[in-house]
Amino acid sequence: MPEFVTDYPVARLKPAPYNPRRLSPEAFDRLKQSLDLFGCVKPVIVNGNGILVAGHQRTKSLKALGHTTTPAILLDAQVTTQDEIQFNLLHNSVETDGSNVTVAPAPEDIHGWEWVSADEITVRKRDSAAVRSEIARLMTRYGPWGSIVADHAGRVILNQDYAVAAVDLRKDVLCYRVSVQEADELLVWLEGEYGVYDYTALGIKSYNQHWCQMHRLGGDDGDSAKSAVYKNHVLPHIKRSQRVVDFGAGEAAYIQMLKGQGYKAHWYEPHVKAKGKQNALDVAATVAHIRDLQRDIRANGLYDIVVLDSVINSITSLEFEEHVLIACNSLCADDGVLVTGTRHAKSISKRNNGKKYRNNRYRRALEFVDENGFSATFRAGVWTMQRFHTPESLTALLRRYFGEVKLGVDTGGSITAECRRPLSVPADRRRAALEAEFNMEYPDNYRHNRHRPLVEALMRACAERDAL
Repeated sequence: MPEFVTDYPVARLKPAPYNPRRLSPEAFDRLKQSLDLFGCVKPVIVNGNGILVAGHQRTKSLKALGHTTTPAILLDAQVTTQDEIQFNLLHNSVETDGSNVTVAPAPEDIHGWEWVSADEITVRKRDSAAVRSEIARLMTRYGPWGSIVADHAGRVILNQDYAVAAVDLRKDVLCYRVSVQEADELLVWLEGEYGVYDYTALGIKSYNQHWCQMHRLGGDDGDSAKSAVYKNHVLPHIKRSQRVVDFGAGEAAYIQMLKGQGYKAHWYEPHVKAKGKQNALDVAATVAHIRDLQRDIRANGLYDIVVLDSVINSITSLEFEEHVLIACNSLCADDGVLVTGTRHAKSISKRNNGKKYRNNRYRRALEFVDENGFSATFRAGVWTMQRFHTPESLTALLRRYFGEVKLGVDTGGSITAECRRPLSVPADRRRAALEAEFNMEYPDNYRHNRHRPLVEALMRACAERDAL
């Protein structure tokens, strides 16, 4: 069982090597002011090995204010890295706290920490099913690790999803009790901005993204893995006379199916999974894709159809996103079409706040996004990243590289689009993008350096296309 300590030495707290929250100077000042006014009403969480799991910014603020101790929950087991990250995200996700509960009233002379039983908590509204499910999973595995804040009248103003999970598991809840007036004042402070998610410090490598690949035909996810891009935009319209290339093809299920049916199909995947080897990449296969494209483009020119399926959502930076789209622009013939699909921002709230929740091995039902729409997931010992778009942001993005953009049907889970009339791109930006995309980094800083003939072929073909 975790141990609650009211006065844990701040000097003994060792920060984790990651922190998915970033505070602006203004937000940091606001946090210090709230701590100065109300004290630390939310304990930090400490792993069994002494590493700070959650509460990095509070610890920094307490030190700046001259405090030497803090309330702390000490976990009695060393938590896995993936669960450490979940503790951190859930502990800080005030914005997802959608349930509504009350606790039994308390005498006004009670101020500070107390334990309340599950029987003393009344659930008035259940929300955020995915969040509650993860809270309950961590509580089942590690014991009661969180807390709530309530006033003397029984109103709970913080961490109500945690309280619901505790009620469902019949667990006692650590409660910080304040007066009604203090609760009203504290609510005003809680509505302020206390940081944004920021995953840049994680140093996520592009080659880790191969863990995001799905087998589109008959994979573990069944029908959920079917490609809306191929189903709605490629298969119904492709002609035998047309040449098609799939950029970032992943396991290449659909494009290989087309090739097997006699279509003029080509593909490129920079991170091909090596067969029969865990977390290994087949660089030779990628080089073979590059050589195939080089020969085909020199012989036949640019492509009638360029497929970019679930690649935009697997980029690791905005610069990477630009490189991908310039590369697709470079592959597209003047009268060709880019068909693309990516993950919809609506899917985040749908999963986080939905009434039903289906868990899986990567905890993918929970997504916490930064200001650019990125989320991060810890998979098989490495970090991976996903980006989410709205129809408006995707349209604006694609119009930087194509003169005509038409969105497909908005399902709320994914967004698809057809893009025509590839725009001219400055030669230096085009070359930089092609150099980056066709000579990607691999572990140990390795690059294959077999991309230059393809880059030159594309530069010539685009110069001829843009001169028309």
